[in-house]
Amino acid sequence: MMGNLTIRKRIMVILTSVYMISLVVAIVGGYFVLKQEATREAIEKTELFAAVMSANQLYMAQNIRPEIKNRLPDLYFPEATVGIQMLVETAELIQQSYPEFLFRVVSPNPLNPGNLSDSFENQLISDFNSRRYQHWEGFVEKNGKNYYAAAIPIEARGGCIWCHSTPDAAHPEMVEEYGTESGYGYKLGEVVGARVIYVPTAKAEELVRKKLVIFVSTLSVLFLIAFVLIDRVIIRSVVQPIEELTRVATDISKGRMDREFEVKSNDEIRALADAFNRMKVSLEKAISLIKR
Repeated sequence: MMGNLTIRKRIMVILTSVYMISLVVAIVGGYFVLKQEATREAIEKTELFAAVMSANQLYMAQNIRPEIKNRLPDLYFPEATVGIQMLVETAELIQQSYPEFLFRVVSPNPLNPGNLSDSFENQLISDFNSRRYQHWEGFVEKNGKNYYAAAIPIEARGGCIWCHSTPDAAHPEMVEEYGTESGYGYKLGEVVGARVIYVPTAKAEELVRKKLVIFVSTLSVLFLIAFVLIDRVIIRSVVQPIEELTRVATDISKGRMDREFEVKSNDEIRALADAFNRMKVSLEKAISLIKR
């Protein structure tokens, strides 16, 4: 098939094939690299969010709650004495600036009905209870959106049991606010819930697509410029000289012995023209001998 094509077309076919192969490699390789970059960014955001929440919880546990309990032991102020409440309140403040982020403190047996875990979170809590792993990270779909999520278990500790063992042991104001149906029966050391951070990947994935389009477009433009330049070089350096040699050879074959094979370049085509000129001289001598 290639044998029926001109030199110019053969080179264009080869270059087009190289372009198509390069394009496939660029798309696959570029998508992989950019996807890894998007994943790394999602992980960093998740870890940063988690670090902020953990620092707030630790500060409350070490500085605020002990002081309040010492001064006002009977005070019911969960925003400053209950770690879960503080985390939820802090997350709501963060989400005012980053509404797309989700932070959930969930449990299959929550005190606050708004913290009831879904099927995915129930499986996480079950795996935490079976000690399958100490924390979990990965991609998950939630409400039709893709997220990178990170989860850690919440264990029932001594500070939790006093208000989550039975309604009778809990603070009366807490029982009045949340009732007696859920949030009780916790056992010391049991994983009763999970803290889950969901970071959306939509923006990162969109950025990956945009970067990939820019990369592929740039590659295509460079190949197009290369095609045009190479085509011009082939026409001027190969096609036109060969066409001129062909015309001169045709004229000589018709008896126009005054024609000369002339090539301006100093390459293989010039060597071919010189060979044709020597052959012409030999032909002229042969003709002269025949005429004698």
